[in-house]
Amino acid sequence: MGSGSLKEFYLDLNPLTLLRSSNREFAETLILFAYMVVFAVICYKITMFLVERVKPAIDPVHEYNRRKVARMGFILVFGIAYLPVIFSSLSLLPTVLGLAGAGIVISLKEVWLNMVGWFMIMGANGFKVGDRIEIENIKGDVVNIGFFKFTLLEIAPDPRFEQSTNRLIHFPNYNIVLHRFFIVSETMDFVWDEFRIYLDLKSNWQKAEKICTQILHEELVLAPELVESKIREMSKNYLVRLGKTTPIVYTSLEPEGTILMCLRYLTPIRSKRLNRILISKEILTKFKEENDIYIHTH
Repeated sequence: MGSGSLKEFYLDLNPLTLLRSSNREFAETLILFAYMVVFAVICYKITMFLVERVKPAIDPVHEYNRRKVARMGFILVFGIAYLPVIFSSLSLLPTVLGLAGAGIVISLKEVWLNMVGWFMIMGANGFKVGDRIEIENIKGDVVNIGFFKFTLLEIAPDPRFEQSTNRLIHFPNYNIVLHRFFIVSETMDFVWDEFRIYLDLKSNWQKAEKICTQILHEELVLAPELVESKIREMSKNYLVRLGKTTPIVYTSLEPEGTILMCLRYLTPIRSKRLNRILISKEILTKFKEENDIYIHTH
């Protein structure tokens, strides 16, 4: 190969020559793109090396997060900067757009899913700050909704109490797309709860049932107009039918030789534990006054 051929070969592969050319072929565009990728990687490596020298990471988690953010930033900055160069050859525009779009979607999959999740959260079937949700077996009150993540104030997993643990849990928005979740909306912030009492067979269950029913109606009855207004509000987006909304006591004979009295009532979600305490105190007080009602102890 002569010196003239070597010179032509060098000029053909020279990135500056390829960059100045406005009528590049597809192969030349791929070569230029490879040059630009190598240049971006070198810039990233040098930048991270200098950053680590100037301000070292305090722990592995901090270093991981910093590198992840830096990678995403470099991809976005260099991607935008390279668009005019790539698109200068308009004949290759459809091909380049297809390749670039596929690359961006794959590399930033979680980012796009987070954006989709945000739109789902903001939609009619989503939730808002103040709602109580359960996702991936974790329950909490929504305290913040961002474009990429939302935050819950965790609720203890014991369903009897619904008490806060005072821990914040951050979820990427893509969890809304990939997982099912349960909502107790502020629009309709009450749920059915059940309180169970076991009595001995020799107990006067009719009297006990009457006392429990009286306690529920005196202490825990939600105003019917409040329930109806909340149902009307929620019916704008959902076909909701609660049926009977007044408290009720179910009495049944258990195989263990006991009488089960199940007190079922509607309660505001955040008053669930308080109402259980009120019911317990009233039942203990009322049953203590009777000499023919005996609470079964296991």
